[in-house]
Amino acid sequence: MPEDKTEAALARMSRMFRRVSHNANESPEAREMRANRRLRKQASDIGRSGPSVNFATQRPRDPLFYWRQNNMPFQFDDPAQMAKMRAYCRLVYASHPVVGSCVDIYSKYPLLGMKMSCKDERLTDFYTQHFLEEDGLNYNKFMVDIGREYWTVGEAWPLGTFNEPLGVWDDEELLNPDDVEVQASPFLRDPRFLIRLPTEMRELIRTRQPAWEFQKLMEAYPELTYYADDNALMPVSNILLRQMKFEADTFNRRGVPLLYRAMRALMQEEMLNAAVDSVADRLYTPLILAKLGASASDLGTSVPWIPTQDDLADFEEAVDLALAGDFRIIMTHFGVDMEPVLGKEDVPDLSPDFERIEGRILQTFGLSKTMLAGASSGETYAADALNRDLVTQMLTNYQQMLNRHYRQRALVVAEAQEHFDYEERGGKRYVRMEEILEIDEESGEERIVEQPKLLIPDLQFRTMSLQDESAQTEFFEALREAGVPVSMRTRLHNVQIDFDEEIEKSRDEAVEMAVAEQETRKAIYIALKDKGLPIPQDLRADFEPRALPEDQDPMQMPTAPLRIPLLGMDPVGAQPTLAPTMQDLQGTPADGGVTEPGGVPEPVDADGGEGARPDESDEARGDMPKQSSASPYTPIGDVTGLFLNAERMRSLANRHKPKVKVAAKPEPRASEEGEEPEEVAIPEAVQRKEPIGLYGGPRHVGLRRHVSADEINKELQG
Repeated sequence: MPEDKTEAALARMSRMFRRVSHNANESPEAREMRANRRLRKQASDIGRSGPSVNFATQRPRDPLFYWRQNNMPFQFDDPAQMAKMRAYCRLVYASHPVVGSCVDIYSKYPLLGMKMSCKDERLTDFYTQHFLEEDGLNYNKFMVDIGREYWTVGEAWPLGTFNEPLGVWDDEELLNPDDVEVQASPFLRDPRFLIRLPTEMRELIRTRQPAWEFQKLMEAYPELTYYADDNALMPVSNILLRQMKFEADTFNRRGVPLLYRAMRALMQEEMLNAAVDSVADRLYTPLILAKLGASASDLGTSVPWIPTQDDLADFEEAVDLALAGDFRIIMTHFGVDMEPVLGKEDVPDLSPDFERIEGRILQTFGLSKTMLAGASSGETYAADALNRDLVTQMLTNYQQMLNRHYRQRALVVAEAQEHFDYEERGGKRYVRMEEILEIDEESGEERIVEQPKLLIPDLQFRTMSLQDESAQTEFFEALREAGVPVSMRTRLHNVQIDFDEEIEKSRDEAVEMAVAEQETRKAIYIALKDKGLPIPQDLRADFEPRALPEDQDPMQMPTAPLRIPLLGMDPVGAQPTLAPTMQDLQGTPADGGVTEPGGVPEPVDADGGEGARPDESDEARGDMPKQSSASPYTPIGDVTGLFLNAERMRSLANRHKPKVKVAAKPEPRASEEGEEPEEVAIPEAVQRKEPIGLYGGPRHVGLRRHVSADEINKELQG
């Protein structure tokens, strides 16, 4: 008996050792399952025989375990999982009809009625041409691309290219979020952005082909050679690169896709589609069971018929030929029985399941079926009121985000072009100033300084309201009739009508109609007079000539009719003479400088002759208005002081912020054979991770405080 106990103890220790070894080699998922699903063992008593039963008493309650087991990414700070999530969202947008339509609606509908408005019409035309026209940045199309990226993958990364000599944006493009890294800083308000160079540029630096493109790139931006590796990240100025993210997670630096809320519904829809495909596949190609042979009772004998291998092969060949042919027939004996195995069922009706999932997907975007297709019997619009407000709020916030992006881009152009805000006092313009807090980089001293305030047009959108627009229009008209001063611009805000353009057209039409009416009356008068018919008195009063009384001075008449002056005969007081008199001819200079009719008189020398020009004329001309070469409101061609305004800001940038030049990366060379290559010295600007060169910010930003207010006032008033 003691020997049996010893053997049993050794066996238990061996099993325990194997169990511990097995648990040590388990995967983290298996260990987590073992921890979540408690295993109990019901064993027989020692010394008695009996079965051992293992069973699970509880399902896992950890929600993160569920997401991991279903391969759903949920760690938003993991770049690999976020890249996988964005790739799946792009695939869903391209393939799913409901998701694609919702994203397109959210991307295009908020942009309706996009226009610019400013108190200076010339600035409105300039910024409209630069941002909205096809020859400029074409925001009508680019903002649609931003919206598609924003609503699909949760963030958009627009990168602008600024032209320093012209002071405008050359181009703006979207970057792949997978190529951007965000680094938070405890000392900066905004995070730092780092990107990988485009694939084409990295290949150009590596291969150096074409040679002329590589040479041009090295001459302009030699610092790019330090970031030619696939894993090298280059800092980019926050002025050029901006992040527009869907903030579903407050503490995450990256945006989370809106489609993540419908992730489980989309996965369930894929499972339903797989089930339908499986059933349809079994119906189209069913599994057929064929039984070949007969029993003794079927034959009526005492010996059954069992087919040989040759019989089975011949029958299989006959079935294959029948299934492959257009006209199918099998000639065989009675010992054959064929029936489908997995093709008996019909396609199940999964419409309620698909409708439930479709409703959840629409709810992700704040939409419902009644909002899109109307309510049916038994349904009301009570729940749609909340959905309508949710959609209005989401689209309004999206419009505000687009407006902030435009303002950031427009303020850079306004500072380069010196488009400063102004106020009018006494018919003259004076620049508006604003106060900013400036910190000295060397001493760290804080001081408040003044700088000119920039003036840019406001980007306006259509009001995001899903209510009936006719009811809103009737409400505005009722307010107008009740005495509320609702302007015409407000009443026509959601109507595609340019108010200023319509005023000008109405004025021109009124003038044309008045002229046409008078020409018609004149034609009637002439026709009646030519045919000797009676002429109405109003036509006679308007078109017949009348003689002036002899005792009445024409100049004293309230409405003196025009008459042809008599050359050289009318007095100077009533009408200046148009032909030279004898006194004028006798007063001709003795040098014979008579100007022939139609000729150009010779210019008078500024210093020639005493009394040729009074001395006070120079003082009087000093206050005369003159054209300013650098005024932000001086039209030059089709733009508003474009090139001349940017020249002064370029000079300020060169004087206060010199451009950082970085030498090209030298090739490592070994001094002697067998020695390791020398290390390449990295420039200080590259070590500090500062944006330089192509991806450095515009150098004129923040330098407008060095422009004198008196100088700007002279330009505004000149």
